[in-house]
Amino acid sequence: MINPGQILQNRYQAIQLLGDSGFGQTWEVDDGGTRKILKILQVPKAIDDEEMEQVIALFEQEANVLKELHDLGLPKVEPEAYFIESTEGVGLLHCLVMEKIEGINLSEWLKHNHHNQSIEEEQAIAWLTQLVEIISKLHQHHCIHRDIKPTNIMLRTSTVQNQNPTIVQQIVSENLSQNSQVESKDKEVTNAENLSPISLTPKNVAQQGNNTETLGTTEGDKRELEKKKNHIADRQQSPKQEWGQLALIDFGAMRQVTETYVKQVEGKDVTGIISQGYTSPEQYEGKVTRQSDVFAIGRTLVYLLTAEKPTKLPTEPQTGRLMWRDRATHISQELADLIDEMMENLPQCRPQTTEDILERLATYKQQVETETEVELLPTQKQQPTAVTENKYYSRLLQLKLLNFQGKSQKTKPKPNKWLGKISLFTLGVIAVVIAFLPEAPTTCPLKFDDKLSCGEEILIPGSAAKDKEKGVKAFADGNYLQAVMLLEAARNKQINDPEILIYLNNAKLAANNTEAYTIAVAVPITGESRAFNYSLEILRGVAQAQEEINQSDTADATLRERRIGGKGLIVIIADDVNSSAQAVIRANDLAATGQVLAVVGHLSSQITMEVAQTYEENQLVLIAPTANSSMLSNRNNFFFRMIPSDATIAQAMASYLISQSEDEQPKVALFHIPNDVYSESLKNQFSLSFTAGRGKVVKDLDEKFDLSRTAFNASAAIDRADKQEATAIVLLPDIFNLSKGIEVIKANWQLNLPIVAGDSLYNDYTLKFGADEAEGKLVVATPWHSLNSPNLDFPQQAKELWGGAVSWRTAFAYDSVQALITALESLPERKELNRIALQQALASEDFSSYGATGDISFLGNGDRQESKISFTQVVKSSCSPLGYTFLPLDYPVSKFNLLECEE
Repeated sequence: MINPGQILQNRYQAIQLLGDSGFGQTWEVDDGGTRKILKILQVPKAIDDEEMEQVIALFEQEANVLKELHDLGLPKVEPEAYFIESTEGVGLLHCLVMEKIEGINLSEWLKHNHHNQSIEEEQAIAWLTQLVEIISKLHQHHCIHRDIKPTNIMLRTSTVQNQNPTIVQQIVSENLSQNSQVESKDKEVTNAENLSPISLTPKNVAQQGNNTETLGTTEGDKRELEKKKNHIADRQQSPKQEWGQLALIDFGAMRQVTETYVKQVEGKDVTGIISQGYTSPEQYEGKVTRQSDVFAIGRTLVYLLTAEKPTKLPTEPQTGRLMWRDRATHISQELADLIDEMMENLPQCRPQTTEDILERLATYKQQVETETEVELLPTQKQQPTAVTENKYYSRLLQLKLLNFQGKSQKTKPKPNKWLGKISLFTLGVIAVVIAFLPEAPTTCPLKFDDKLSCGEEILIPGSAAKDKEKGVKAFADGNYLQAVMLLEAARNKQINDPEILIYLNNAKLAANNTEAYTIAVAVPITGESRAFNYSLEILRGVAQAQEEINQSDTADATLRERRIGGKGLIVIIADDVNSSAQAVIRANDLAATGQVLAVVGHLSSQITMEVAQTYEENQLVLIAPTANSSMLSNRNNFFFRMIPSDATIAQAMASYLISQSEDEQPKVALFHIPNDVYSESLKNQFSLSFTAGRGKVVKDLDEKFDLSRTAFNASAAIDRADKQEATAIVLLPDIFNLSKGIEVIKANWQLNLPIVAGDSLYNDYTLKFGADEAEGKLVVATPWHSLNSPNLDFPQQAKELWGGAVSWRTAFAYDSVQALITALESLPERKELNRIALQQALASEDFSSYGATGDISFLGNGDRQESKISFTQVVKSSCSPLGYTFLPLDYPVSKFNLLECEE
């Protein structure tokens, strides 16, 4: 629309383009030495005249509202800042110039300046108050923002300096320096945030669902004015920390234009224009009320109080309600209740006026300040309080204990059945002597809402068929025979649900009063969908190994011999939510459960790295079926790895590329995720192996190959690879950036280079979204494939058990349990078996086992001694629902065509 250097209105010089929606642009401009934000609206011709007039009116209304408000919480707009520019070849451009807010958005602030730590309650109340006051003013002018989220909330520079000196120094040094290097960095943080759009709606739309009360009053404005007059005095007199001034950005009618265009021209649902985790449910349906902004602010506070994005937090399967309180136990129940109300699914269930929210916040703030002042009294001697102590959490724990005691009184206890909760004092004792506890017969810690379950509650979301629900309830009530019948019926209907099979096996052991060893499997169940699907694959492997042991509950003497010294195997499922903090909590909970002898988990190298020390301190064996980072080697005595380390995988990838290249010095462009344990470790190992041969990894001077960049451009990256004369591409995305990997595969048509990828791309996502371009070009390294499995019985047994083929994750999870079973069997004469004895058995030089992936033994550092890497290609498959599948390179395609429909 315009070009850099172009001058508009003989005043505003265009400096750089910040954003382009296709219907408008956002520029940084110079206004006599002051940097500002210019928004340009060009309505698409495809929109009819009536809609076009409405959009232009909304854009003008936005300018008028911002001119009137002059609030620190909003970008400042001067009276002459709205104008219409006539440009040759383009037509009329509607332009609005506004203040460029100097500062840092809350997402960057939490990450870089607050070290990814949650904020305290007093700060939460202060910021929540500010945000509600800002939207109160907007709503009075019939404006709804519709895109409130941490990246659209700025912490102004001018007020940041009144914060804690440590934070101020970081912000000034990292983000606000005037030298050119920091200025460039500052643009990266803020430029992309000062884009479009608040939604300005006609008065009758703005009042939808809220026509009985008025948001904000004249008296409220007087209070705000009085507050501003005393602002400086309050800062000087208050002994408390000043939290700084927040400001909302991302205003405009651009979103209205985009949504109108999508509906009219492309016929698509406008729900695609959303901010995952922050957009209210009604916005997904194209409906917006003032309570939509309330919902988004509630989600933003959850992010600040937990330091976790809402998309990473679990939800209740039945209600869809966000489950976050267990990660914000440092705040009061009253504040948590208010935030939950703000995030209710239905707009009418949220607070209907901002005045109501502000009044409640004022009350909470007074309570918090009173409690703090009492704590600070110099004459008052107080006993130290544990960091994790929280009155609200303690009340919940007491309530759970009472509920369990009540249930125990109703049901007469039976011998050798599932244990109830243990006292807090006992937990403390267990923490000291845990490693020396003997295994307990058929025990299971019956506790609800702790993300641990051996059958008393459903953890897998959306899997609660009626028979499964009834079976789990019967299990929780101690009616194990009934639980067995119901869970068997549920399995007949959902054959591929591993949770049902695990609970069914546990119920059978309990119903028959069979002695058993207990292990756990820890994986992310709630959260990101791809991680969840991988978790199901791991759970299937564990369940299959458990099933083989426990099916010996029969009169068949041969099957009974398959038990572990005459005992069965109980499995506890733990949901680590793919969060390091939650994984540590799960690890400590499992360690405190004395009968748990070992844990199979976790999914990612990142989580495993951060939780491994917890298992080591509790002397609890951890076997990792999928975490392959070499950074885990030589770290802990109680850590064992079933999958080959990335050093093995990287060496195989490097050798393959060198052997396939005819160039004197093959060169690769290496795409990866910096600072991700899996991707970074694999990259380093590959670089060492590749350069040790005759290869070269081309330099990535401007981070074109960084898959984690928000502005990652696959086409530009391929161009850079071409200029660097790369002869091949290496792709190492983590599971959360697979889409970026697919973009590279698609963009590679320009060069048609061979691509070798790590095991993260061995999944249905690749086949679904990139198979056409991947066929004939992509080779994926994987540690196991069913068609060349050393143990050919396992794939067939898995197919019969689950109704289809299984992945390498299932195979390695199965082998993790097989290794534990072998270790337990190696000590048959011991009447008591503790965790240390199990670790010693696994670490023994004589230890050996056999599973789906062949022979199993461990090196002195805990790594798997045996390793075989399969290279697979993408081929068409008439039997696959996706039309493609992965086939080992050394497996004849013609033979596969004859067998594929049988596999």
